[in-house]
Amino acid sequence: MIDTLILFVFRPYDPIKILGLSVQGILPSLQNEIAAKAGEWAQQNISTDKMESFLLSEESLKEMHVYMEEKADDFIRNKLTERISLLKMFITEGIINQAKEVLVEQLDKMIPELIQGIIPKVSEKINIKSTVENRIKNYPLQHLEMEMKARAQKKLFSLKLLFAVLGFLLGFVEISLVIF
Repeated sequence: MIDTLILFVFRPYDPIKILGLSVQGILPSLQNEIAAKAGEWAQQNISTDKMESFLLSEESLKEMHVYMEEKADDFIRNKLTERISLLKMFITEGIINQAKEVLVEQLDKMIPELIQGIIPKVSEKINIKSTVENRIKNYPLQHLEMEMKARAQKKLFSLKLLFAVLGFLLGFVEISLVIF
């Protein structure tokens, strides 16, 4: 019964003409509309303002600061001395710490400006609405049908068992009423 319902929800994937009427599964016929609605929802709820405020939050900036400290330390100790080998002879732990402090301080000032400058450009290029819409439009309905059947099978077994028990009990009550 449920398998038949799932079948009608998904099939036929492509419209079929029967006596001049076009017949198509419910989901395939609504796939473009669902995709458009999901794209609109995503655009409204996944805003660049939220991304920007998240990235500029105190917690995110602290995480970036720790990351930048590690990278600055690695850069000064390894990359810079590798490129300018003469530095190895003159660089001390104190100089490394001072250079790292200055570098991270400057990066801490630049990161918020960088985020505020990049987010709008990234948002324009990504276009969340069309990305979500295209993903849904191009998602193979055969995969969705198989996933739905697999998930439904587990729940259907419990439901079939429940109905079997109820049917048995109702049958037993009915037989009892007929006999007595």
